Amino acid sequence: MNARTPCALLAIALLLATPRAVAQKSPPDAPGKSGQPAAQAPDEKALVREYDKALKTKDAATRAAAVMALGDASRALPDGGASKYMAKALARTLEDEDLEVQSAVVAQLSWGRDVETVLDALGAHVEVVRKEVERRISRPDEESKSYVNRATRLFGDTSKALANYRDDRSVEALASIIQRLRANTEGNTTSARLVGRIAEALLDLGTHDAVQACIRQTQMYTEVDGYQELAAKELHRVLAIFATRVGKAPPDFSLTWSVAWDNWFEEHGSSFPKKLGKLKQPPAQAPATMPPDAQPDDGRAAPR
Repeated sequence: MNARTPCALLAIALLLATPRAVAQKSPPDAPGKSGQPAAQAPDEKALVREYDKALKTKDAATRAAAVMALGDASRALPDGGASKYMAKALARTLEDEDLEVQSAVVAQLSWGRDVETVLDALGAHVEVVRKEVERRISRPDEESKSYVNRATRLFGDTSKALANYRDDRSVEALASIIQRLRANTEGNTTSARLVGRIAEALLDLGTHDAVQACIRQTQMYTEVDGYQELAAKELHRVLAIFATRVGKAPPDFSLTWSVAWDNWFEEHGSSFPKKLGKLKQPPAQAPATMPPDAQPDDGRAAPR
């Protein structure tokens, strides 16, 4: 955090760190004296009020810090920050124009939040980021290149965060989005950047439909030419890691790699679970690739 931290963020830091006393405090020489009200920790509405004030700054790093402060403080609430109110307060900040702020929100939503809110918010956000990458990827200026690099990382993190909520609706959202990745062209290499990242998330979910969506996508890159090769090899790599993990030897990469994966799925597809069902409680931990103390993207992330 820089030296320009506004008063609003200082207020939230103080509020999060120090229990808020009620009007009458016990005197220093009589802690816990009968008849005196005990110190009261801030409730979620108080936290969100200070958070909303902190977000008014124009400094993106400060807004990202406010997201992390609210998210971390909410974990100490009686419900662990799992209420719909808290999830919605965080989720609406996904509309922030800055990727650093969006990354902070994704990290905070990646575990322990209201299931319905997270599925809606992250499912929509994956698609928003995909569209932004596709819109900017052909621009030659350095600002656009930096944005695309950072958004590529964010796309993968958001996909992983959504997949951490093991629910059929996560499968449906991610499967729908991977199908929107088109073949690469000279000016548009969106698939090469994104297909492996979303495939990893789908294969983490591991249902019949999730695996099938990834294998169907191989048909988009059957012409292993100069444009399709990167996407083809990346998707094959991710599929091969998954196949090895579940104990079913993957096919080799070749000019007929898509047909080989179709045959593989014909042989093994019935072994994958049909459904995950509807998740009742949020996951208690962040995805393995997103530790609980994950910090926002600093802008230096590059594509794999």
